[in-house]
Amino acid sequence: MKHIICLFFLSVCSTWAQTAICIGERFTLPSTIMGGERTIDLYLPPSYNDSSLTPMDYPVVYLLDAQTNFNYFTTLMEKLTQGIPNIPEMIVVGIESTERDNDFTTENDRFWKFVREELKPLVEGKYRCKDFRIVVGHSLGGLSVVDALIKYTDLFNAYIAHDPSLWWGEGYGIKLFEQSKGKDFQNRLLYITHTGYKIRHNGRSGHVATFDKLKTMLTANAFPNLQWKISEYSKENHGTIQLIGNIDMFRALFAEMFIDRNDIEENPQVITERYKALSQRLHYTFTPSESYLEHTMKWLQRNGKQTQAQEVEALLINFKEKNK
Repeated sequence: MKHIICLFFLSVCSTWAQTAICIGERFTLPSTIMGGERTIDLYLPPSYNDSSLTPMDYPVVYLLDAQTNFNYFTTLMEKLTQGIPNIPEMIVVGIESTERDNDFTTENDRFWKFVREELKPLVEGKYRCKDFRIVVGHSLGGLSVVDALIKYTDLFNAYIAHDPSLWWGEGYGIKLFEQSKGKDFQNRLLYITHTGYKIRHNGRSGHVATFDKLKTMLTANAFPNLQWKISEYSKENHGTIQLIGNIDMFRALFAEMFIDRNDIEENPQVITERYKALSQRLHYTFTPSESYLEHTMKWLQRNGKQTQAQEVEALLINFKEKNK
């Protein structure tokens, strides 16, 4: 059964009325692997159903703990795509967790088998998806992301873990890294954020120490073909770090996408150059979107930059020809 995920606001007029702002849909997926139903929240970007645009495929973000993260996360993602985009539009698949202590620890292998064999085929069979996937998790969900990186390296292209509980199970997460030294990570990307505080979990206070150990291994290049970024947020706590962390890590992941319009005025070919650099770094081909090229062309025209506008128009025409 599907349900629309909506936010309701009161509008002031002659009578009080509710206006729904729908951000996605929720459905249940029967799972043989998990032995029951799982609730999935799904977000499609604004352009997905825009009939005025050429239909395109989209990268997919798999978001853990969607029951608490889906609303704010999809809002952040949409904001980062607006205007001069920092990131591409993406489909978000939120996986709700009712037994996260099991899903992300003792039942972790079964959970990722469910994602790989039941959820991913469903999503990719029904929606227009690129073969570029990102997974995001926080706390125990972050630990699960690390587990997926090491055990299911080819499942995602980028792995983002916010304040992951590497301390869990007598340092299970850090042991995973220690046991994986020398492993070929196939050009995967790992982005980790962590707080500067000693977060206590059931009497454990080795949270920060695990990141010091991990940094030592990463800087020693212990993991071939793993691109990584690890950032400490000393002013954030365990509950707030994922807010700023998602903004920063997604902007870092797609760093070449934001192009100052002054640079485009000087040389419109900077668009092609930046997307080529992005594609080379991520080992996946990314191109500017139709709407971005069209908005950029019109902006140049409004500002009297006709020659530059014609160059961007040529990119737009080429885009449409390739994606007929």
